[in-house]
Amino acid sequence: MKIKIFRDKRSFDFKADPDKPDSFENNWKNNSIDWFVLYDNVGKEVFRARCQSVANYCFGAMTPGDTISYGDTVAEGKFKVKLFVEPRKFHGEIHAITETRDIDGQWIDRNAMQTTDGGFQNGRWLIHDRFSFNSGKDTNYAWSGGCIILSSGDLGKLNVILRQYKCLPGDIIPGEIIET
Repeated sequence: MKIKIFRDKRSFDFKADPDKPDSFENNWKNNSIDWFVLYDNVGKEVFRARCQSVANYCFGAMTPGDTISYGDTVAEGKFKVKLFVEPRKFHGEIHAITETRDIDGQWIDRNAMQTTDGGFQNGRWLIHDRFSFNSGKDTNYAWSGGCIILSSGDLGKLNVILRQYKCLPGDIIPGEIIET
């Protein structure tokens, strides 16, 4: 199996008003216009859904090493996905994005984390849905701090297909982000 994310470069143009600061009210333009595609072992497309792959939830102070507000976005190129990881406070069955870099060039390790020079681990790069526990439904827009976000229904469909193909928690499949 393999995942390909086809990122529309317009996804980086997420501010409704470029002169206003990052906020929920402003960072919704060009939301979820990227494609998440899953291929089976012979290269046949078995799942396709819209997703948000650019970090548009970039409010407040940046962490050391970040150079731009959306710098935690997974960079174009190859990555790995560890399937069915511990959800912690996320809704549904989620997956970890590992062994790649973000746009700022920082390494996302095998645990879907970044480790600073001082040894502090930050972030957690995931594939998850946009469900809000406060409202009990999906949010109007996908808010990504660096993750790849699907609707709840689409994440559920993806997970059904992964299980049909006998994928288990902890299995690793390759992924790639291609900018179009």
